Amino acid sequence: MIFIQINEQLKSLSNLLLLLNDKQYNQKITFLGDASIGSHTRHIIELLKCAADGYNTGTVDYLNRVRDLAIEKDKAVAMQQLSCMMKQVIQSDKQMNLVIESCEESAVKYVTTTYFREIVYNAEHTIHHLALIKVALREMKLEIVGDDFGMAYSTIKYLVTQRETQN
Repeated sequence: MIFIQINEQLKSLSNLLLLLNDKQYNQKITFLGDASIGSHTRHIIELLKCAADGYNTGTVDYLNRVRDLAIEKDKAVAMQQLSCMMKQVIQSDKQMNLVIESCEESAVKYVTTTYFREIVYNAEHTIHHLALIKVALREMKLEIVGDDFGMAYSTIKYLVTQRETQN
């Protein structure tokens, strides 16, 4: 189920990118601290890539990730990466280590996690950034996504239930 959700989110983002021109993809958005849709797309891809790449090593490291500015600047590169991620994320569950920032007085550098837990985290993280991308679209006055773009699945279900009880 979680792979369906993350893939739907990535498809939703990919479909949006098809509708944007390069200028819109790279436009700095005042209400997002001058971040662009491209920078949010890069961030989504990079964190998901950390989880997927970490599957083979047994260690997920979000802190020391490679920041690939080609994803941020080039919509075609981003779309290719999104397509790869949709396939790469589908793995069986296993126990893994998650790199954490440690204080100088603490020797702990990892916490135990699972691959599925990291995919759940990435699904929630992606929804959050899709919501921020929706803010960018509003600033650009682009009405090209549905109301539920960037909305948590639990919120969508709740709103459906509320509408049903009001009828």
